[in-house]
Amino acid sequence: APVTAQGGSLRTWSFASATIDKVLVMMRTDGRPLNADVELWQGPDNTPQKMRVYIEDGNLRPFSCVVDSPGGQNAIAVRDTATMEYP
Repeated sequence: APVTAQGGSLRTWSFASATIDKVLVMMRTDGRPLNADVELWQGPDNTPQKMRVYIEDGNLRPFSCVVDSPGGQNAIAVRDTATMEYP
């Protein structure tokens, strides 16, 4: 189900099952720029793998990627790094 993230918000999804080895991340906007950080956290003490995403028009060019998440105890974090205001 779609989840809304607005200016500065953080959304996380955890999955402890070792059977989940890939995660599909899809993001779009209503035509405004898409500016976000996507992180994969593996285990409680590991440094996250990070990806910065910037797209000028998130409706015309939505973003999607498949993130490998081997093993268990993984989490995906998506932080909207755009501001709430749009000039």
